[in-house]
Amino acid sequence: MKAIGNYIVIKTITEPLSKTKGGLELGDKHKEDIRYKKGKIISSGPEILKEGQEIMFDKVAGFAMEHGKEIYKVINLRDVIAIM
Repeated sequence: MKAIGNYIVIKTITEPLSKTKGGLELGDKHKEDIRYKKGKIISSGPEILKEGQEIMFDKVAGFAMEHGKEIYKVINLRDVIAIM
């Protein structure tokens, strides 16, 4: 699979559950307020991004795509806010 143009195929990285100092695990509900998510680049059309890099992207950007048994997200270059 190869992204073309300004598109980037990523695999969303799921963060582990957060814990308080007392050991209480916080659910995903508190993470809904966070606008940006972390992802790993699978394929990139723009040459400035390379396969395997981790990025931060806007959580409402792009669309989901199934390839094989995996679910990927396809976003536009303008939705990337940082390279980790």
